[in-house]
Amino acid sequence: MKKRRLIVRASILFVMMLAIGYTFFLQFTEERGLVDTGDIAPNFILKDVNENKFELDDYKGKGVYLTFWATYCKYCTAKMEYLKEHYEEYKEKGVEIIAVNVDESSVQVQSFIDRHQVPYPNPIDRNLLVSNAYGVTALPHTLLLDEEGIVIERKVGGKTEAEVVEALEKIVPK
Repeated sequence: MKKRRLIVRASILFVMMLAIGYTFFLQFTEERGLVDTGDIAPNFILKDVNENKFELDDYKGKGVYLTFWATYCKYCTAKMEYLKEHYEEYKEKGVEIIAVNVDESSVQVQSFIDRHQVPYPNPIDRNLLVSNAYGVTALPHTLLLDEEGIVIERKVGGKTEAEVVEALEKIVPK
């Protein structure tokens, strides 16, 4: 009787450990969407704090500097300052900058935009649907898109002003 109870308990424990192990396996090996160099950037539609709609496909024919950011990210803030300085110059050359905020409140985003006088679009990725589709796991996360919407570079982390300008140059339409 004791031996049978021990076998039943051990079996239940084994099944539970197997289930927990499988859950951890899925959690840490499940691949999020990942858009990489050479891929066509998936279209998305997002709204900014004023409910203006931004659709990526509307920027076909232009180079797109697509960056994912948050107000608490110091590297994001520095890069956004560099982008601000060169925005008008590269807009005239056919380059658009889209800075996608990663699900912060409209108040936080608007306050940041006002304080830093950010002139380019800043749609908000509510529920991180676009961020997950693009495989964004760290900030800042930047994708350079050519005029056909093909990713020519994907980079995670901060950039110097020279690197930002070099990136903008890469996506000037031919």
